[in-house]
Amino acid sequence: MKENKHYTRRDALKLGMGAAVTAAMAPMLISRPASAAEVTTLTVADVGGPYGAGFGKAFYQPFEQATGIKIVNTVLGPDPVPQFQMMVDTKNYLFDVALLNPEHLVRLNKMPKPYLEDLHLQVPDPENYVKGSITPQFGGVSIYALALGYRTDSFEGKPAPTNWTDFWNVAKFKGRRGLWRSPVCTLELALMADGVDPKKLYPLDVDRAFRSLDKIRSSIDVWWTSGAQATQMLQSGELDLMSIWSTRAQTAIDAGTPASIAWGQGLYNIDGFTIPHGSPKQEAARKFIQFCMDAKRQSMYVNDLACGPTNIKAYEFIDKKKAALLPTAPDHIHNLAEMSADYWGDNQVALTERFEKWVIS
Repeated sequence: MKENKHYTRRDALKLGMGAAVTAAMAPMLISRPASAAEVTTLTVADVGGPYGAGFGKAFYQPFEQATGIKIVNTVLGPDPVPQFQMMVDTKNYLFDVALLNPEHLVRLNKMPKPYLEDLHLQVPDPENYVKGSITPQFGGVSIYALALGYRTDSFEGKPAPTNWTDFWNVAKFKGRRGLWRSPVCTLELALMADGVDPKKLYPLDVDRAFRSLDKIRSSIDVWWTSGAQATQMLQSGELDLMSIWSTRAQTAIDAGTPASIAWGQGLYNIDGFTIPHGSPKQEAARKFIQFCMDAKRQSMYVNDLACGPTNIKAYEFIDKKKAALLPTAPDHIHNLAEMSADYWGDNQVALTERFEKWVIS
């Protein structure tokens, strides 16, 4: 068997190589992937808030205890795709593992060079994972939803909204309103409010969606831009009803906010771990992602993060009362449409430009 020896800078000097040769070897020496045994830290980027707390208990701390590799947790920007491009293009790796959604992978894989590593995941029971949660470059670990959140004290003694048709009915359901400042999901909500079957949303009738948004535009008090902002506005009572990530709404409810989630209509998506192409810590990163696919570990984040696990056997370890609050609960998931990764991977850039022009016009 041919031996593949990796030389360090010190080896080069011991062998009497000149400075010029050593300098020429520098890129090879710097970019050599480290074995998992050599890695002492791994930087994992998620979306912050309850994710850091929940994943910390379920994945980060247990992995560190099991392997001795310290997990450094950081937070991604609103759109992680440009971050991936910058890191891979410059080989300046700000993180080793990142939590993405399937539409991010579609966008990255349409580019002319590779931006993602294959994960080589091996699970003995793939039938026990939610469809789409395991692909060559994606290890799905949680399912979240965009739903309708509202203040229960604002609707005390009167009917509360149950779906997006109600949200659009400003005469019957009065209150300050908020929507996500993004075409992603917001166009779908507009179509559902206009009577489109949630299971028949794609391809989106974009012109119809904008006509529907025109009807409610003057009644939108806040176009929120982050999950943290949405949580704060629900907690403070600045908004009475709004689109909000179910995880963020449940965090506010658990903290004592008089609020509820209307599951009549909504969208769900999958969060999954990925590795930027060329990462020098890719072996340790693969080990970490494999670690996170375990059912019992996925069950451990639900007390802090109200996401549904992708490994359905995790429900064997989740309290039934807690399971009933998750987006994957039977009473919830059948009213939710799966967000189309392919559609948004193809159309997000163009529709974001159109949406922003509409918002500010």
